[in-house]
Amino acid sequence: MAEGVPARTAMSPPLVSHHGIGVWAFRRLRGDVGNWRLLLVRTVTSGVAVVATVFVVPGLGFQDWRRGDFLLVGLVFGLLTAWVKPVLQFAALRYVVVSYGLVLVVLNAVLLWLLSLLLGHLVHAGDLLAILLGGLVVAVAGTLLDAIAGVTPPILDRPPESEEGR
Repeated sequence: MAEGVPARTAMSPPLVSHHGIGVWAFRRLRGDVGNWRLLLVRTVTSGVAVVATVFVVPGLGFQDWRRGDFLLVGLVFGLLTAWVKPVLQFAALRYVVVSYGLVLVVLNAVLLWLLSLLLGHLVHAGDLLAILLGGLVVAVAGTLLDAIAGVTPPILDRPPESEEGR
């Protein structure tokens, strides 16, 4: 390997080929799903985000809730976010890029809808507008909580330059 050229890893972005992007995304998805600490932190942050969203967004609400039900709702949505969302993002990768990420709001709305289907006796989703607004709030709150928890990947994936190379 040439001196000064960093070795490619499974997480490094592809060089140029459009076929390499799919391979890179699949490897990154496989790495994210296999990391149990990352799954645990994302489960907790997305659970907190959905509970906060249900309180904030009109049209979404809890039905007949008790103290432990918040934990159940948070856990189920966190597991949906940790396991189902990466698969949906990979399947909709082309549309995410074309829409500049607006499809992610729709994916979060789909996850809220799935949550209301799975736990219909606890979470009530009024109408489509409430679910879409909830998807937006979950996206923003989840992103902020993930950034605070430190689970977001770095923007630049390259090592810092040494002072000798300048």
